Amino acid sequence: MTDLVFHHEPDQLPPGVPGIVPVLMYGRRPPRRGTASIGGPVRAAVRRLGVPVHRRAFDLLTIAMAVTAADTFVDRKASDDGWARVLRLRLPLSHPAPWLPVIPMLEEALRFLSGDLWTIEILPDGPVRPPPQTRGHLTNLAGHDCVSLFSGGLDSAIGVLDLMATHRKPVLVSHSYRGDAERQVIVDRLLPIKVSRFSAVANPLSKLGAPNDVQMRTRSFNFLAYGALVAATMVECRTLHGPVELFVPENGLIALNPPLTSRRIGALSTRTTHPHFLGSMQRILDAVGIPVRICNPYAAKTKGEMLSSCADQKTLGAAADRTVSCGKWKRKRLQCGRCVPCIIRRASFHAAGMDDNTPYDPAGTDLAAVLAVEKARDDLLAMIQASRRVPSSNMAGWLAQTGPLPMDRTERDELLDVARRGMAEVRAYLNHLGLLN
Repeated sequence: MTDLVFHHEPDQLPPGVPGIVPVLMYGRRPPRRGTASIGGPVRAAVRRLGVPVHRRAFDLLTIAMAVTAADTFVDRKASDDGWARVLRLRLPLSHPAPWLPVIPMLEEALRFLSGDLWTIEILPDGPVRPPPQTRGHLTNLAGHDCVSLFSGGLDSAIGVLDLMATHRKPVLVSHSYRGDAERQVIVDRLLPIKVSRFSAVANPLSKLGAPNDVQMRTRSFNFLAYGALVAATMVECRTLHGPVELFVPENGLIALNPPLTSRRIGALSTRTTHPHFLGSMQRILDAVGIPVRICNPYAAKTKGEMLSSCADQKTLGAAADRTVSCGKWKRKRLQCGRCVPCIIRRASFHAAGMDDNTPYDPAGTDLAAVLAVEKARDDLLAMIQASRRVPSSNMAGWLAQTGPLPMDRTERDELLDVARRGMAEVRAYLNHLGLLN
Protein backbone atom coordinates (compact mmCIF):
# COMPACT_ATOMS: atom_id res chain seq x y z
CA MET A 1 0.00 0.00 0.00
CA THR A 2 1.11 3.56 -0.73
CA ASP A 3 -0.10 6.34 1.57
CA LEU A 4 -0.54 9.78 0.01
CA VAL A 5 -0.78 12.52 2.62
CA PHE A 6 -2.13 15.88 1.46
CA HIS A 7 -2.14 19.33 2.98
CA HIS A 8 -2.29 22.90 1.72
CA GLU A 9 0.28 24.12 4.26
CA PRO A 10 3.85 22.93 3.56
CA ASP A 11 4.80 22.67 7.24
CA GLN A 12 1.91 20.24 7.83
CA LEU A 13 3.31 17.64 5.43
CA PRO A 14 5.14 14.64 6.92
CA PRO A 15 8.63 13.63 5.79
CA GLY A 16 8.79 11.61 2.61
CA VAL A 17 9.76 8.04 3.53
CA PRO A 18 9.24 4.75 1.66
CA GLY A 19 5.53 4.08 1.31
CA ILE A 20 4.45 7.68 2.09
CA VAL A 21 4.03 10.41 -0.53
CA PRO A 22 3.52 13.93 0.93
CA VAL A 23 1.72 16.22 -1.54
CA LEU A 24 1.23 19.97 -1.25
CA MET A 25 -2.35 20.65 -2.36
CA TYR A 26 -2.76 23.63 -4.71
CA GLY A 27 0.98 24.15 -4.51
CA ARG A 28 2.98 25.57 -7.38
CA ARG A 29 6.04 23.43 -6.63
CA PRO A 30 7.14 20.75 -4.15
CA PRO A 31 8.30 22.46 -0.94
CA ARG A 32 11.29 20.17 -0.39
CA ARG A 33 12.96 16.95 -1.48
CA GLY A 34 10.80 13.89 -0.93
CA THR A 35 7.54 15.78 -1.54
CA ALA A 36 5.28 16.60 -4.48
CA SER A 37 2.74 19.27 -5.38
CA ILE A 38 -0.36 19.61 -7.48
CA GLY A 39 -3.00 22.12 -8.50
CA GLY A 40 -1.29 25.51 -8.37
CA PRO A 41 -2.55 26.58 -11.83
CA VAL A 42 -5.99 25.13 -11.07
CA ARG A 43 -6.42 27.42 -8.07
CA ALA A 44 -5.54 30.39 -10.27
CA ALA A 45 -8.09 29.27 -12.90
CA VAL A 46 -10.76 28.96 -10.20
CA ARG A 47 -10.04 32.50 -9.04
CA ARG A 48 -10.47 33.76 -12.62
CA LEU A 49 -14.14 32.75 -12.48
CA GLY A 50 -14.52 36.06 -10.67
CA VAL A 51 -17.18 34.81 -8.23
CA PRO A 52 -17.22 32.64 -5.09
CA VAL A 53 -17.37 29.06 -6.30
CA HIS A 54 -19.71 26.35 -5.03
CA ARG A 55 -18.27 25.00 -1.75
CA ARG A 56 -18.98 21.30 -2.21
CA ALA A 57 -17.93 21.46 -5.86
CA PHE A 58 -14.63 22.97 -4.72
CA ASP A 59 -14.18 20.07 -2.31
CA LEU A 60 -14.84 17.72 -5.25
CA LEU A 61 -12.09 19.53 -7.12
CA THR A 62 -9.76 19.01 -4.15
CA ILE A 63 -10.58 15.29 -4.17
CA ALA A 64 -9.90 15.21 -7.91
CA MET A 65 -6.50 16.84 -7.41
CA ALA A 66 -5.65 14.18 -4.83
CA VAL A 67 -6.77 11.39 -7.15
CA THR A 68 -4.70 12.83 -9.99
CA ALA A 69 -1.67 13.04 -7.69
CA ALA A 70 -2.06 9.40 -6.66
CA ASP A 71 -2.53 8.31 -10.27
CA THR A 72 0.60 10.24 -11.29
CA PHE A 73 3.08 9.79 -8.44
CA VAL A 74 2.58 6.05 -7.80
CA ASP A 75 4.03 3.96 -10.60
CA ARG A 76 2.01 0.89 -11.58
CA LYS A 77 5.18 -1.07 -12.28
CA ALA A 78 5.96 -1.06 -8.56
CA SER A 79 2.69 -2.88 -7.67
CA ASP A 80 2.67 -6.59 -6.88
CA ASP A 81 1.12 -7.58 -10.21
CA GLY A 82 2.59 -4.70 -12.24
CA TRP A 83 -0.85 -3.17 -12.65
CA ALA A 84 -3.28 -2.71 -9.71
CA ARG A 85 -2.02 -0.30 -7.07
CA VAL A 86 -3.22 -0.16 -3.46
CA LEU A 87 -3.66 3.54 -2.67
CA ARG A 88 -4.70 5.28 0.54
CA LEU A 89 -5.42 9.01 0.46
CA ARG A 90 -5.42 11.09 3.65
CA LEU A 91 -7.11 14.28 2.51
CA PRO A 92 -8.40 17.30 4.48
CA LEU A 93 -11.47 19.05 3.06
CA SER A 94 -13.01 22.36 4.06
CA HIS A 95 -16.44 20.76 4.63
CA PRO A 96 -15.95 17.01 5.28
CA ALA A 97 -19.43 16.11 6.60
CA PRO A 98 -21.31 15.78 3.27
CA TRP A 99 -18.57 13.53 1.89
CA LEU A 100 -18.29 10.97 4.66
CA PRO A 101 -21.40 8.95 3.66
CA VAL A 102 -20.36 8.76 -0.01
CA ILE A 103 -16.78 7.57 0.51
CA PRO A 104 -17.67 3.93 -0.37
CA MET A 105 -19.35 5.12 -3.60
CA LEU A 106 -16.34 7.24 -4.44
CA GLU A 107 -13.86 4.44 -3.77
CA GLU A 108 -15.85 2.05 -5.94
CA ALA A 109 -16.15 4.56 -8.81
CA LEU A 110 -12.39 5.08 -8.77
CA ARG A 111 -11.73 1.35 -8.62
CA PHE A 112 -13.91 0.88 -11.70
CA LEU A 113 -12.20 3.76 -13.48
CA SER A 114 -8.56 2.93 -12.79
CA GLY A 115 -8.42 -0.73 -11.78
CA ASP A 116 -6.74 0.19 -8.48
CA LEU A 117 -7.81 -0.35 -4.87
CA TRP A 118 -8.60 2.99 -3.23
CA THR A 119 -9.06 3.97 0.41
CA ILE A 120 -9.98 7.59 1.09
CA GLU A 121 -9.75 9.11 4.55
CA ILE A 122 -11.41 12.52 4.76
CA LEU A 123 -10.05 14.91 7.39
CA PRO A 124 -11.12 18.41 8.51
CA ASP A 125 -9.45 21.80 7.99
CA GLY A 126 -8.83 21.43 4.27
CA PRO A 127 -8.26 24.19 1.72
CA VAL A 128 -11.12 26.66 1.46
CA ARG A 129 -12.38 28.03 -1.82
CA PRO A 130 -10.03 30.81 -2.96
CA PRO A 131 -11.13 34.45 -3.10
CA PRO A 132 -12.31 35.44 -6.58
CA GLN A 133 -10.07 37.53 -8.78
CA THR A 134 -11.55 40.96 -9.37
CA ARG A 135 -9.25 42.37 -12.06
CA GLY A 136 -7.64 41.19 -15.24
CA HIS A 137 -8.92 38.49 -17.57
CA LEU A 138 -11.95 36.74 -16.02
CA THR A 139 -14.01 33.75 -17.18
CA ASN A 140 -17.47 35.24 -17.55
CA LEU A 141 -20.31 32.88 -16.64
CA ALA A 142 -23.16 35.32 -17.27
CA GLY A 143 -25.33 34.59 -20.30
CA HIS A 144 -24.31 30.92 -20.49
CA ASP A 145 -26.81 28.14 -19.87
CA CYS A 146 -24.81 24.90 -19.63
CA VAL A 147 -21.29 23.45 -19.55
CA SER A 148 -19.62 21.23 -22.14
CA LEU A 149 -16.32 19.39 -21.81
CA PHE A 150 -14.03 20.56 -24.60
CA SER A 151 -10.91 18.50 -25.23
CA GLY A 152 -9.98 19.59 -28.74
CA GLY A 153 -11.24 16.25 -30.01
CA LEU A 154 -13.69 15.62 -32.82
CA ASP A 155 -16.54 14.48 -30.57
CA SER A 156 -16.25 17.49 -28.27
CA ALA A 157 -16.24 19.87 -31.25
CA ILE A 158 -19.40 18.26 -32.64
CA GLY A 159 -20.99 18.46 -29.20
CA VAL A 160 -20.43 22.21 -28.98
CA LEU A 161 -21.61 22.83 -32.55
CA ASP A 162 -24.83 20.90 -31.92
CA LEU A 163 -25.49 22.86 -28.73
CA MET A 164 -24.93 26.17 -30.49
CA ALA A 165 -27.23 25.14 -33.33
CA THR A 166 -30.06 24.78 -30.80
CA HIS A 167 -29.29 28.25 -29.39
CA ARG A 168 -27.54 26.94 -26.28
CA LYS A 169 -24.55 28.85 -24.95
CA PRO A 170 -22.16 26.51 -23.12
CA VAL A 171 -19.16 27.37 -21.03
CA LEU A 172 -16.37 25.21 -22.45
CA VAL A 173 -14.25 23.34 -19.92
CA SER A 174 -10.81 22.05 -20.89
CA HIS A 175 -7.79 20.22 -19.57
CA SER A 176 -5.10 22.51 -20.96
CA TYR A 177 -2.35 19.93 -21.25
CA ARG A 178 0.61 20.94 -23.39
CA GLY A 179 -0.27 20.37 -27.04
CA ASP A 180 -3.98 19.83 -26.33
CA ALA A 181 -4.33 23.49 -25.34
CA GLU A 182 -3.12 24.61 -28.76
CA ARG A 183 -5.73 22.49 -30.53
CA GLN A 184 -8.45 23.69 -28.18
CA VAL A 185 -7.63 27.31 -29.01
CA ILE A 186 -7.64 26.58 -32.75
CA VAL A 187 -11.04 24.86 -32.68
CA ASP A 188 -12.48 27.45 -30.27
CA ARG A 189 -11.62 30.24 -32.72
CA LEU A 190 -13.56 28.47 -35.47
CA LEU A 191 -16.79 28.24 -33.48
CA PRO A 192 -19.65 30.39 -34.79
CA ILE A 193 -20.41 31.92 -31.37
CA LYS A 194 -17.95 33.34 -28.87
CA VAL A 195 -18.36 31.62 -25.51
CA SER A 196 -16.36 31.54 -22.30
CA ARG A 197 -13.84 28.78 -21.64
CA PHE A 198 -12.49 27.52 -18.33
CA SER A 199 -9.15 25.80 -18.85
CA ALA A 200 -6.72 24.49 -16.28
CA VAL A 201 -3.94 21.97 -15.85
CA ALA A 202 -3.29 20.05 -12.64
CA ASN A 203 0.49 20.39 -13.07
CA PRO A 204 1.67 17.52 -10.84
CA LEU A 205 5.32 18.11 -9.88
CA SER A 206 7.56 15.77 -7.96
CA LYS A 207 10.80 15.72 -5.97
CA LEU A 208 10.22 12.11 -5.03
CA GLY A 209 13.09 10.64 -7.01
CA ALA A 210 10.74 8.13 -8.68
CA PRO A 211 9.17 7.97 -12.14
CA ASN A 212 5.65 9.28 -12.73
CA ASP A 213 2.93 7.08 -14.19
CA VAL A 214 1.85 8.64 -17.48
CA GLN A 215 -1.26 6.55 -18.25
CA MET A 216 -3.61 8.80 -16.25
CA ARG A 217 -6.61 6.47 -16.23
CA THR A 218 -8.43 8.80 -13.80
CA ARG A 219 -8.21 11.85 -16.07
CA SER A 220 -11.97 11.91 -16.69
CA PHE A 221 -12.64 12.16 -12.95
CA ASN A 222 -10.57 15.33 -12.93
CA PHE A 223 -12.29 16.56 -16.11
CA LEU A 224 -15.74 16.02 -14.60
CA ALA A 225 -14.67 17.83 -11.41
CA TYR A 226 -13.67 20.87 -13.48
CA GLY A 227 -17.02 20.78 -15.27
CA ALA A 228 -19.02 20.27 -12.08
CA LEU A 229 -17.26 23.19 -10.39
CA VAL A 230 -18.15 25.56 -13.23
CA ALA A 231 -21.72 24.28 -13.57
CA ALA A 232 -22.46 24.38 -9.83
CA THR A 233 -20.96 27.86 -9.57
CA MET A 234 -23.41 29.06 -12.23
CA VAL A 235 -26.11 28.15 -9.71
CA GLU A 236 -24.16 29.58 -6.77
CA CYS A 237 -23.83 33.00 -8.40
CA ARG A 238 -27.48 32.89 -9.48
CA THR A 239 -26.87 33.03 -13.21
CA LEU A 240 -28.95 29.81 -13.47
CA HIS A 241 -31.28 27.68 -11.39
CA GLY A 242 -30.03 24.13 -10.87
CA PRO A 243 -29.37 21.54 -11.87
CA VAL A 244 -27.10 22.73 -14.67
CA GLU A 245 -26.37 20.35 -17.52
CA LEU A 246 -22.77 19.15 -17.87
CA PHE A 247 -22.37 17.68 -21.36
CA VAL A 248 -19.80 14.95 -21.96
CA PRO A 249 -19.74 14.46 -25.76
CA GLU A 250 -18.45 10.97 -26.57
CA ASN A 251 -19.58 8.50 -29.22
CA GLY A 252 -21.11 5.29 -27.92
CA LEU A 253 -18.45 2.86 -29.09
CA ILE A 254 -15.54 4.75 -27.50
CA ALA A 255 -17.57 5.34 -24.32
CA LEU A 256 -18.19 1.61 -23.95
CA ASN A 257 -14.69 0.74 -25.21
CA PRO A 258 -15.23 -3.04 -25.26
CA PRO A 259 -12.05 -5.16 -25.28
CA LEU A 260 -11.03 -5.91 -28.85
CA THR A 261 -9.19 -9.06 -27.77
CA SER A 262 -9.10 -11.08 -24.56
CA ARG A 263 -5.73 -9.66 -23.52
CA ARG A 264 -7.06 -6.08 -23.72
CA ILE A 265 -9.69 -6.47 -21.00
CA GLY A 266 -7.57 -4.73 -18.37
CA ALA A 267 -4.76 -2.44 -19.35
CA LEU A 268 -5.95 -1.37 -22.78
CA SER A 269 -9.69 -0.95 -22.13
CA THR A 270 -10.12 2.44 -20.46
CA ARG A 271 -13.43 3.47 -18.89
CA THR A 272 -13.16 7.25 -18.92
CA THR A 273 -16.71 7.91 -20.16
CA HIS A 274 -18.29 4.50 -19.64
CA PRO A 275 -22.03 4.84 -18.85
CA HIS A 276 -21.55 3.01 -15.56
CA PHE A 277 -18.85 5.45 -14.43
CA LEU A 278 -20.87 8.51 -15.48
CA GLY A 279 -23.85 7.07 -13.60
CA SER A 280 -21.71 6.56 -10.50
CA MET A 281 -20.51 10.15 -10.70
CA GLN A 282 -24.08 11.40 -11.00
CA ARG A 283 -25.08 9.50 -7.86
CA ILE A 284 -22.14 11.03 -5.97
CA LEU A 285 -23.06 14.56 -7.11
CA ASP A 286 -26.67 14.01 -6.08
CA ALA A 287 -25.70 12.59 -2.69
CA VAL A 288 -23.54 15.57 -1.70
CA GLY A 289 -25.85 18.19 -3.19
CA ILE A 290 -23.89 19.44 -6.18
CA PRO A 291 -26.59 20.75 -8.59
CA VAL A 292 -25.25 19.30 -11.83
CA ARG A 293 -26.70 16.79 -14.29
CA ILE A 294 -24.17 14.81 -16.35
CA CYS A 295 -25.31 14.04 -19.89
CA ASN A 296 -23.67 12.26 -22.82
CA PRO A 297 -26.05 13.06 -25.71
CA TYR A 298 -24.15 10.70 -28.04
CA ALA A 299 -24.17 7.55 -25.91
CA ALA A 300 -26.37 5.89 -28.53
CA LYS A 301 -24.59 7.31 -31.62
CA THR A 302 -21.54 6.12 -33.50
CA LYS A 303 -18.77 8.53 -34.42
CA GLY A 304 -19.82 8.35 -38.06
CA GLU A 305 -23.40 9.19 -37.11
CA MET A 306 -22.15 12.15 -35.08
CA LEU A 307 -20.29 13.44 -38.13
CA SER A 308 -23.14 13.00 -40.57
CA SER A 309 -25.81 14.44 -38.24
CA CYS A 310 -23.85 17.44 -36.96
CA ALA A 311 -26.12 20.46 -37.20
CA ASP A 312 -23.38 22.81 -38.43
CA GLN A 313 -21.69 21.05 -41.33
CA LYS A 314 -20.02 24.22 -42.56
CA THR A 315 -18.08 24.85 -39.35
CA LEU A 316 -17.45 21.14 -38.91
CA GLY A 317 -15.87 21.04 -42.36
CA ALA A 318 -13.46 23.79 -41.36
CA ALA A 319 -12.67 22.37 -37.91
CA ALA A 320 -12.71 18.58 -38.25
CA ASP A 321 -9.15 18.12 -39.53
CA ARG A 322 -7.86 20.40 -36.73
CA THR A 323 -9.28 18.16 -33.98
CA VAL A 324 -7.35 15.34 -32.32
CA SER A 325 -8.51 11.78 -31.69
CA CYS A 326 -5.16 10.01 -31.42
CA GLY A 327 -4.01 8.57 -28.12
CA LYS A 328 -0.35 8.84 -29.11
CA TRP A 329 -0.18 12.15 -30.91
CA LYS A 330 1.81 14.04 -28.26
CA ARG A 331 4.95 12.08 -29.09
CA LYS A 332 5.29 13.77 -32.48
CA ARG A 333 2.46 16.35 -32.34
CA LEU A 334 1.04 14.25 -35.16
CA GLN A 335 -1.85 11.78 -35.12
CA CYS A 336 -0.47 8.30 -35.72
CA GLY A 337 -3.31 7.07 -37.96
CA ARG A 338 -3.04 3.47 -36.72
CA CYS A 339 -4.09 3.38 -33.03
CA VAL A 340 -7.62 2.34 -32.07
CA PRO A 341 -8.99 5.92 -31.73
CA CYS A 342 -7.40 6.89 -35.07
CA ILE A 343 -8.88 3.87 -36.85
CA ILE A 344 -12.35 4.61 -35.44
CA ARG A 345 -11.90 8.25 -36.49
CA ARG A 346 -10.93 7.27 -40.05
CA ALA A 347 -13.80 4.79 -40.23
CA SER A 348 -16.24 7.49 -39.12
CA PHE A 349 -15.28 9.80 -42.00
CA HIS A 350 -15.73 6.88 -44.40
CA ALA A 351 -19.14 6.05 -42.89
CA ALA A 352 -20.27 9.68 -43.13
CA GLY A 353 -19.09 9.98 -46.75
CA MET A 354 -16.80 12.87 -45.80
CA ASP A 355 -13.24 13.56 -46.88
CA ASP A 356 -10.74 12.96 -44.10
CA ASN A 357 -8.10 15.67 -44.45
CA THR A 358 -6.44 14.94 -41.12
CA PRO A 359 -2.64 15.08 -41.43
CA TYR A 360 -1.73 11.64 -40.10
CA ASP A 361 1.82 10.43 -39.54
CA PRO A 362 3.06 9.13 -42.92
CA ALA A 363 4.15 5.92 -41.19
CA GLY A 364 0.52 5.19 -40.27
CA THR A 365 -1.35 6.57 -43.27
CA ASP A 366 -1.25 3.35 -45.32
CA LEU A 367 -2.84 0.74 -43.05
CA ALA A 368 -1.95 -2.07 -45.45
CA ALA A 369 1.69 -1.15 -44.98
CA VAL A 370 1.20 -0.92 -41.20
CA LEU A 371 -0.06 -4.50 -41.22
CA ALA A 372 3.31 -5.66 -42.50
CA VAL A 373 5.26 -4.03 -39.64
CA GLU A 374 5.24 -6.27 -36.59
CA LYS A 375 6.02 -3.53 -34.05
CA ALA A 376 3.37 -1.16 -35.43
CA ARG A 377 0.37 -3.37 -36.18
CA ASP A 378 -0.94 -4.44 -32.76
CA ASP A 379 -3.95 -2.09 -32.65
CA LEU A 380 -4.78 -2.70 -36.29
CA LEU A 381 -4.67 -6.48 -35.85
CA ALA A 382 -6.94 -6.18 -32.82
CA MET A 383 -9.44 -4.11 -34.81
CA ILE A 384 -9.38 -6.63 -37.66
CA GLN A 385 -9.96 -9.55 -35.27
CA ALA A 386 -12.79 -7.76 -33.48
CA SER A 387 -14.41 -6.73 -36.78
CA ARG A 388 -14.47 -10.35 -37.90
CA ARG A 389 -15.74 -11.68 -34.57
CA VAL A 390 -18.40 -9.16 -33.54
CA PRO A 391 -21.12 -10.00 -36.12
CA SER A 392 -21.52 -13.50 -34.63
CA SER A 393 -20.45 -12.84 -31.03
CA ASN A 394 -22.50 -12.48 -27.87
CA MET A 395 -22.74 -8.69 -27.88
CA ALA A 396 -24.07 -8.38 -24.32
CA GLY A 397 -21.38 -10.67 -22.95
CA TRP A 398 -18.70 -8.79 -24.87
CA LEU A 399 -19.75 -5.38 -23.58
CA ALA A 400 -20.16 -6.66 -20.03
CA GLN A 401 -16.43 -7.41 -19.94
CA THR A 402 -15.79 -3.66 -19.73
CA GLY A 403 -18.48 -2.76 -17.21
CA PRO A 404 -22.06 -3.31 -16.04
CA LEU A 405 -24.83 -2.59 -18.51
CA PRO A 406 -28.07 -0.78 -17.54
CA MET A 407 -30.82 -2.87 -15.98
CA ASP A 408 -33.41 -1.08 -18.12
CA ARG A 409 -33.97 -3.18 -21.24
CA THR A 410 -34.40 -0.23 -23.60
CA GLU A 411 -31.22 1.48 -22.42
CA ARG A 412 -29.26 -1.77 -22.58
CA ASP A 413 -30.47 -2.53 -26.09
CA GLU A 414 -29.46 0.97 -27.23
CA LEU A 415 -25.91 0.36 -26.02
CA LEU A 416 -25.73 -3.06 -27.62
CA ASP A 417 -26.93 -1.60 -30.89
CA VAL A 418 -24.53 1.37 -30.91
CA ALA A 419 -21.60 -0.98 -30.30
CA ARG A 420 -22.79 -3.17 -33.16
CA ARG A 421 -23.17 -0.20 -35.51
CA GLY A 422 -19.86 1.31 -34.42
CA MET A 423 -18.00 -1.90 -35.17
CA ALA A 424 -19.89 -2.13 -38.48
CA GLU A 425 -18.39 1.26 -39.43
CA VAL A 426 -14.91 -0.03 -38.65
CA ARG A 427 -15.56 -3.29 -40.51
CA ALA A 428 -16.81 -1.45 -43.60
CA TYR A 429 -13.74 0.79 -43.60
CA LEU A 430 -11.28 -2.04 -43.18
CA ASN A 431 -13.10 -4.01 -45.87
CA HIS A 432 -12.93 -0.95 -48.15
CA LEU A 433 -9.14 -1.01 -47.67
CA GLY A 434 -9.02 -4.72 -48.49
CA LEU A 435 -7.81 -5.65 -44.99
CA LEU A 436 -10.52 -8.19 -44.17
CA ASN A 437 -9.93 -10.46 -47.16
